Amino acid sequence: MNEVRILLVCMEGASLNAYIKELDSLGVAYDVVPSFGDTYKHKKTKYNGFLFDVATVVRAKPKEKIEANRFVERFPVLRINYLLSGNVIRGIPIGQFSGESNELVYFITHVCANFPARSLRGSKSSSRVLNVLLRRELGPDKIRIEKSVTFDISEEGGFFFSVKRWEEGEPLSVVVKELADMTPILSVVQRVQIWGKTDKIPGIEVKFLTMTEAQADQIEELLLFNKDIK
Repeated sequence: MNEVRILLVCMEGASLNAYIKELDSLGVAYDVVPSFGDTYKHKKTKYNGFLFDVATVVRAKPKEKIEANRFVERFPVLRINYLLSGNVIRGIPIGQFSGESNELVYFITHVCANFPARSLRGSKSSSRVLNVLLRRELGPDKIRIEKSVTFDISEEGGFFFSVKRWEEGEPLSVVVKELADMTPILSVVQRVQIWGKTDKIPGIEVKFLTMTEAQADQIEELLLFNKDIK
């Protein structure tokens, strides 16, 4: 089970001790944080799933609960509760990746074990407007560049304004003008909103496939501290 890594969000106490004992018995790798506000300490570590202690969730601040919901959208999550009277751990799977079983062991060995590990990066996004260039390779030595702006961006992708014709699955590269490292980011189109078809902003939702460490760090700084990118 060494290939599986879990992040446990739980306050100090008897519940935490019970969870750790269970994880140790499974031989799974894990990290522990006492609150959702402390998850940033492991932002570069890749995880296969989360365990949320119920009491910790209840006591979380509204801002932290928003952060928890972002994790639910991207990872398998089991909300767990330790019953001291019966020395039992009960679970409730939440989110689209978490399966249907309430059993902690099943969640670890079947759900998380089959979910590709990913880092906490990309769990946040920003509606800040940045200037970008959308590069399309139309053939040998033929590249078309479209000037655009972001309406949403994270370390995993973003939504870019465009009135051009795009297809889902189409490859492209993105250059973010505000980043110090302007290396083109290889990307793929995931969704298209066509001009004139709806009352929504026309454009493309893309997934980033490659990004340098410097680019990821600078985007993360923008999302965490809402500072200007220079």
